[in-house]
Amino acid sequence: MSKKKDQFSVDSVTLATNLTTLVTYSATAAVATRLGISAADNTELSGVVTPFVTAQAALSNKNAVTKTLTQTRDTAQEKAVAVARRFSLKWYYNNLPATATDVLNAALEPHSDVRTKLKGGTIELPRMAVESQTGHQFNILMADSLGSRGRPVNVVFFRVRYFVVVAGTTAPVDPADFCKFIDNSSYPIVLTLPAAQAGLPIAIASCYVDAQGNEGPYTTVVNTNIT
Repeated sequence: MSKKKDQFSVDSVTLATNLTTLVTYSATAAVATRLGISAADNTELSGVVTPFVTAQAALSNKNAVTKTLTQTRDTAQEKAVAVARRFSLKWYYNNLPATATDVLNAALEPHSDVRTKLKGGTIELPRMAVESQTGHQFNILMADSLGSRGRPVNVVFFRVRYFVVVAGTTAPVDPADFCKFIDNSSYPIVLTLPAAQAGLPIAIASCYVDAQGNEGPYTTVVNTNIT
């Protein structure tokens, strides 16, 4: 089973329920059209979630549980989670039309709910460099006041918040209000945007996050364009 800890690292019964909701909501015609979810991706997600849910249901009768049934469930679960992670990132977290309501309706955790603004200087202000890469990607470099790129004491994540500017929108003044972000505990820190957003302006800032989940002060916002 995958050792990655995230919203999919829950018990199998809960996971089966959540993934079923993700499949059902994403396949709703109005939702798929509005978010641009491809039929191929919906089919792939359903194709791995259905066997997992079926295998999990087969274990509902504890008196009939066998090693083979458990192994079948575990294998199906690992496949379902791997696809669900890619699917949710592509169509909900890095997809501009997807709203916080969509994320919740799809039984996913909104990124914006996992942060805590920290007002104070207990966490160091990092320095940040943004390098544009081909393929609508950015390489993010962060360093402390001494130039070290490692994580300072008590810091567990490098957090990069970003806001893609489309017609009629303006990036918030405070980068802590940027609605999307990625977390990394080590390098490389690569921010990848959907190909459909190539050419759009983007605002990027970063901070350190401590072991208690507090965000430190943000770097100066870098405004650039997605290549």
